[in-house]
Amino acid sequence: MYCPTIWADFGLVGDPARSCWWAVTVMSRQRCRTIAQNIALLFGSSLFCFFVIEMGYRVLDPFPFFSRDEINHTEHGNLSTYDQALGWKGVPGGTAEFVTENNRVWLAHNGYGFRDIEHKDSNDKKPAIVFLGDSFTWGYEVEFGEMFVNQLRDRLPSYEIFNLAHRGYGTDQEFLTFTRWRDNRPLKFVILMFSENDVEDNNSSVRYTKPKPQYQLVENELVLTGVPVPKIEDWTHSRPAEMVLNSWRTKLKKILFRSHFLHVIYFRYSLFRSSNKGNRIRKDGKGADLTLTSRILEELKKEVERRGAKLVVFFIPSKREIERLDDSLPYQIEIADLCQKRGIEYFDLASDFKTSWYRTYYRHGGHWNSRGHQVAAEAMYTYLTRDVSP
Repeated sequence: MYCPTIWADFGLVGDPARSCWWAVTVMSRQRCRTIAQNIALLFGSSLFCFFVIEMGYRVLDPFPFFSRDEINHTEHGNLSTYDQALGWKGVPGGTAEFVTENNRVWLAHNGYGFRDIEHKDSNDKKPAIVFLGDSFTWGYEVEFGEMFVNQLRDRLPSYEIFNLAHRGYGTDQEFLTFTRWRDNRPLKFVILMFSENDVEDNNSSVRYTKPKPQYQLVENELVLTGVPVPKIEDWTHSRPAEMVLNSWRTKLKKILFRSHFLHVIYFRYSLFRSSNKGNRIRKDGKGADLTLTSRILEELKKEVERRGAKLVVFFIPSKREIERLDDSLPYQIEIADLCQKRGIEYFDLASDFKTSWYRTYYRHGGHWNSRGHQVAAEAMYTYLTRDVSP
């Protein structure tokens, strides 16, 4: 093919073969340069979009990543200790840095072993409000000032608020804790925070690998069994942390999952894979035995009223219900029926959590994040001020 115009452009008139070769070479270089520019533009645009999305997640839905070697599920000795009546209790004056998959917080107990303030003079006339509960009320994975109990304390300065909760407790241990609590202030309210696993706790003599007391019905009487609680070796000699050599995959995760965006993608993928594994609700449609829980609530109500106060039960909704992870019925339905039959006032926090636009539960596990505690504090303040306002 004769290309005089192209040859003339390169000064190669008279040699068609050589001229075409040079033309093809130049056009190939221009094509490669264009492709390289397009790739660079695509990479730059993708990188820009990634940073925009990353910043969006860090602002709207922040989620830190802690590698496996950073996590410290501190338990024996520094925050919990053996108790022959309760199974375990908080270490008086215990302190520890607590690192989970969701957060890094500083924990400190008061002189009685509760994650609470130091209460001074018990002879004043300031009425008291007592909170009973498990890890939600204890403030699992949140800072002290973020706990809903402490937010209520700030908003109800005319009352002395006690937090007698400890992680892992069932309603039975919470009842026993209240019977041991003594204070000379007039008692106004006892707030029982009820969570989904409390029924299972009440029906068990061992929870979270630790022995605990258990109530039994003997001739229709509630009798405490398993006391003194056996003392396992871990309370005396805690097991040392095992050294784990991280594989290259673990090291890669540790680097990549510092990104909130990449962590969200992996989290959603893991959630999708586990969605077919079911949940704790029994497949035969029958719920857990509520007999012991019912009687414990009844005895707690009697003890509270004997002290001249009022018992109110607040239901902590499950993460499955709020984030619609499955179609199981809320556990609160059966417990609310128990309370109604025994004349116990109750309130379900689920409606308030469902109206929150922001995430209220941590991604891992089923506990509230700081915003969840804020939602709970707002709802409980609105409810309680009907009767608690000075």
